[in-house]
Amino acid sequence: MAVLGESGGAFPQLFITKSQTWVPPQDGTICIHAVGSGGGGNQAASSGNMSGGGAGAYFKVPSLAVTTSGSFTIVIGAGGRGGHNGSSTSGTVGDNGGNTTIAGTGLTGTKTAGGGDGGPADDPSYGGAGGSFSGSGESVVGYSGGNGAYGSGGAVGVYATGQSGQNVGNGQAAGGQSDAAGSGIETSGFGIIVGGRYSGGNVYNFVNGNGIQHNNADDLSGGGKGYSTSGNMPGVGGNGGLGGGGGAATTTAYVQNGYGGHGGDGIIIIQYLPW
Repeated sequence: MAVLGESGGAFPQLFITKSQTWVPPQDGTICIHAVGSGGGGNQAASSGNMSGGGAGAYFKVPSLAVTTSGSFTIVIGAGGRGGHNGSSTSGTVGDNGGNTTIAGTGLTGTKTAGGGDGGPADDPSYGGAGGSFSGSGESVVGYSGGNGAYGSGGAVGVYATGQSGQNVGNGQAAGGQSDAAGSGIETSGFGIIVGGRYSGGNVYNFVNGNGIQHNNADDLSGGGKGYSTSGNMPGVGGNGGLGGGGGAATTTAYVQNGYGGHGGDGIIIIQYLPW
């Protein structure tokens, strides 16, 4: 457990990135945000079969009274690794992302922000599915993560189902953008969660040794496509931001040199509230 910021001395904000038993450090009222992890992007046997990973689901418990005598069991999902096969010309899947869950004093059962699926090996029709929310009670609200798409990863949705990866034509594949885009997760507070401003950008075409460029995404958004036309330069899919799906990758000359982007890890944010 790490305390990365405070909204006034009496109202700490805690960013929890490791599974643990959490005991409230003080009595009060908290808001809980949970994000599942993203699936990894695939490493495709051809540019037409690139599939991004799905994003993790999101849920929010807007208000819960806690005391120092209570405790919570927290599991943080790990992002799925991107596909890579160093010796075969077959495509490889991205790994699925893990679930983020919380249960404990005052909560009705276990609440789950599911992890996104990894991009399938060689299916151009879809990417990995976004994770699903499950749970009830305490006025909890949650949304599924965005699906992966051709080449790019899905985004975490905070106010609605997350945006899918974007296949915008002409070979361009941008990651999904979170609907909570702003100046980054560290600026969250007082019942609000904030993501980054940028998803993984459009096509990254690594031509003739121009260098590996990672099409990575900001918090809560999806990674972009990585594509190389040079046999000596691997295509590298963009990593998803927190909870975001990873982008896919391929290389035209030597398929085994492609590396799918990793899905973003999950997180739980606990915010003490002044009301």
